[in-house]
Amino acid sequence: MTDQSETGGTEDSSERRINERVQDAIALQIERLTDLPAAGQSVKAPERQSVRKRDKYEIEGYAEVCRDHPDVASYIDALEERIRELLLGGEKAPVRPTHKVSLSAGGIRFSDALLLQPGEMVGLTMTLFPSGQRIGSDALILAGNDSPEVARSDSPTYRARFIRMSDTDRQSIENHVLQLLGKRSGLQD
Repeated sequence: MTDQSETGGTEDSSERRINERVQDAIALQIERLTDLPAAGQSVKAPERQSVRKRDKYEIEGYAEVCRDHPDVASYIDALEERIRELLLGGEKAPVRPTHKVSLSAGGIRFSDALLLQPGEMVGLTMTLFPSGQRIGSDALILAGNDSPEVARSDSPTYRARFIRMSDTDRQSIENHVLQLLGKRSGLQD
């Protein structure tokens, strides 16, 4: 189910969502950002450490390794994923979802027992399924309220906008959402 409703709660209430939104189940880790700069100081986006080369076939000899030694190519992929896990906090990627969410490339709505305030910045680590891809982002909590589609027992529900996220990760979320929308429209036909 897509949601193209008004953003509500922002400074410009006439602003419309520009990203497709889908209900999904993901693994979500939430961390408070305690080392924020004081008001008035400029905030630099953290440098994104790239683990994977966008097109591995640009690496000299990679195509031959994939063709002649598929086990080695598989090991390289596993090694890159482990390095990415270490960069995202050292934990292994979760194997099953922990949260029902409403997700788009612009933000997320989720329920969690952690008490957060509108205007607070948090760090989010998301694992998308079934791919197991992990995505890290800073997010600004826009609002807290009840949302039946993602509610979890008596935990508060929050709406957050992604603030610092690489273009690659944002594109991954967009592709994931579009893939889910495609699967769901196929089921409705």
